[in-house]
Amino acid sequence: MAGAYYSADVLEPGADWRLLVTERFLAAFGPATTVSTMSTLWRIAADETLGLDALIAAIPVRGVAAVDSYAIAALGRTMTFVVRGGGCADVSVAGRVRRVDARGSEPWYVAEITGVERFAVGPLQRSPGDLVQQPQDLPIDGGVVFGPWLGWSAESAVVPPPRSAPAPVQAPHQPALHTLDPNDTNVLGDLGRRAASLRRHRGEPPATAPTPETQSATAFRLGERAPERVDAPVYVGRQPRSPRVTGGVLPRLVRVESPSREVSATHIELRPTREGLLLTDLESTNGTVVRQPGTGVRRLESGECLPVVPGTLIDIGDGNVIEILAYR
Repeated sequence: MAGAYYSADVLEPGADWRLLVTERFLAAFGPATTVSTMSTLWRIAADETLGLDALIAAIPVRGVAAVDSYAIAALGRTMTFVVRGGGCADVSVAGRVRRVDARGSEPWYVAEITGVERFAVGPLQRSPGDLVQQPQDLPIDGGVVFGPWLGWSAESAVVPPPRSAPAPVQAPHQPALHTLDPNDTNVLGDLGRRAASLRRHRGEPPATAPTPETQSATAFRLGERAPERVDAPVYVGRQPRSPRVTGGVLPRLVRVESPSREVSATHIELRPTREGLLLTDLESTNGTVVRQPGTGVRRLESGECLPVVPGTLIDIGDGNVIEILAYR
């Protein structure tokens, strides 16, 4: 596909990442990724009947072939970036560069970003300045190559539209790139009152990460209400409604009180997946604050997704705190 390019710089032996390009996906996988794994991932990424979920599900997470670091970009009007371990994506929107990285999130970290002009995927050690394509960088239409990182620019790319759309997206105007803005990354800061409310709610989450036997999150509790199992998409807000096609599964709508209207009408989604429970901020006005076991407090960005495990606390505003549970 036009718009993709990679660096041909020679790294030390064994340090090159595996770079994958198709019409719908650009991805970088860590140096330990096997040829057999890359062959499987290439076939899935090139199959138009399969989506991002199928690609992620095919990445080995255990055994000798486990892939502990990667960064995947799913192209579209709104682009989805999935990162794990030592992988990251540097994304330019309106000339400002944001770094998307996992920061200890398990099993991976997801961000959905609109208006992407350029991006690069690869290891955390790379410089965000590499977003500017250099004359020595090599274009790639599709395939798998070795290299230190993989880039994409909308200047010459055709972004695949949603399947229902008749025409591709037009490339946006490219403003000048600036340096990395530390205030525009997913770096945790002091979240004040809402962080304090999470610490007061049922005490501190466990300091250690969950074990494989306890990490499956399939229920939640809102404040003092009785626990509820998550066996279908759950939408929480002041006046929630289902904003997505649910494939015939009837979603659950959970209404909360919000006297100061801190909570949006449909604030968050909790969606069960094969890998666990996925939390999504549905472009809420005042954001979603999360505290997971063994990590600090973080604020989800608008539209951001995050896998959650038992013990996670979610503050959506006005004192409404959701606790993620393992179903018994």
